[in-house]
Amino acid sequence: MSDLSDRVKTQMNQINESFDQFIHASRGLYVKIREEGNKQFEDLVKTGEKQLNAEEPFIKQLQQDLLTPFEDMKGTLDQLKHASVGLVVKARNRGESYFDELVTLGSAKAGEVADTAKVAANKTRKRATAAKQQAKAATSE
Repeated sequence: MSDLSDRVKTQMNQINESFDQFIHASRGLYVKIREEGNKQFEDLVKTGEKQLNAEEPFIKQLQQDLLTPFEDMKGTLDQLKHASVGLVVKARNRGESYFDELVTLGSAKAGEVADTAKVAANKTRKRATAAKQQAKAATSE
């Protein structure tokens, strides 16, 4: 029983130490955040004061910063529009010439294909006739 109580006491001590460390870490975090927050706030104040002395008014600078990305986007959208129209025209022109090539090739090969189709049809008829005769012979037996 003594061994069990010693282990429980040891574990409780470890838990208490971990809890104390957590409390100290939380306090340290709060202090760091407060210090860093104050430093960052002071830096922001200094930057704002510098901007007051700048040649360009804050509102004008803000408007320019907000509108510039949209102007860039408008130019990009115009380029995309022109590119898509060009793609359609090019595809249409290429499609017409490709269709003409297919017609020319098809005309040249039409006789060849027709002859090949006739040969294949005759072979299929012969096979079908032979199969019918075999089926008829098998049923009459």
